[in-house]
Amino acid sequence: MPWVDTKICTGCGRCVQVCPKEAISMGEDNKAHIDQKLCNKCGRCMLECPVNATRPNSEDPSLVGGGGAFPRMEGRGRRSNPGGSRKGR
Repeated sequence: MPWVDTKICTGCGRCVQVCPKEAISMGEDNKAHIDQKLCNKCGRCMLECPVNATRPNSEDPSLVGGGGAFPRMEGRGRRSNPGGSRKGR
């Protein structure tokens, strides 16, 4: 599940506007807050946030392991081709 880093959230509300499930609201602190029960994990809020305050669950230890749409990606990078060429091209 995505979560909001309230330390860097500017309160612009762009994430609220793009959420198809209306799972994001602005709190009394003028920061975005995500209702995890309503969130469908589409990721639109993360794409829209101009300061990257909306973060994937893999960056919040309290959310890791919850089966969210944004799993940890360590060790899953592109494989290098030490030879630098491909046969058959």
